[in-house]
Amino acid sequence: MNHKTIKPASIRFVKTFGFTILVLLSVFTNSIAQKSCPLNFNGQTLKTAKAALNSWDGKIIACDVEVIQVEKSYQNKPYCRVKLDDDGELWMGSLIISGFENIGAKLRVLGYFVKTENTLDKFNKDGFHLLAFAIIDLSTKKMAMLPGKEYQIREWLNGSVPLAEK
Repeated sequence: MNHKTIKPASIRFVKTFGFTILVLLSVFTNSIAQKSCPLNFNGQTLKTAKAALNSWDGKIIACDVEVIQVEKSYQNKPYCRVKLDDDGELWMGSLIISGFENIGAKLRVLGYFVKTENTLDKFNKDGFHLLAFAIIDLSTKKMAMLPGKEYQIREWLNGSVPLAEK
C-alpha cells in the first residue's frame, strides 16, 4: 500500500483556511457584527498620535477609512492615502493584498500605527503610517487578513481592539 503523510505546512494551511472561513462567517452574522470589530482611532486620535509619535509607534489601531489615493509599495502591495471619518488623513500600507484598496472604497482596518523610514518618502512625508493586517470592505462585509494574526483578529471580532505585543 502506498500511504502519503500529511506535511506540517499542509496542516497549517488547513487550520488557517478553516479559521479564515470562520472569521468570514462571523463577520456576516448580524448579532456578532454589531459588537465585533470596534474602533479606537479617528481624526482626533490622529492629532494626538502625531504629537507623540514615539509613544504611538507599534500600537494596534482600528479605524474606518475611505481610500483617496492608491500607490504600490514593497512587493507590489497597495500603499494608500486614506481619510478618517472626521477628515484626518494618513497613509496605509498593507501586509496583505486584499483587492479592496480602490479609490472611494470604505474599509474597516486593523493594524499597527508605525513610524516610517526614509524608503517611503516618495509618497509619505508624514513620518508614520497604518500597517494593516486585517481589512474589511464595508460595502461587501468581506474580510482579508494576514495569516498568523488569528489571535488578534479573534479578539477584535469578540469586541475588543487587541494590544500590541512588545
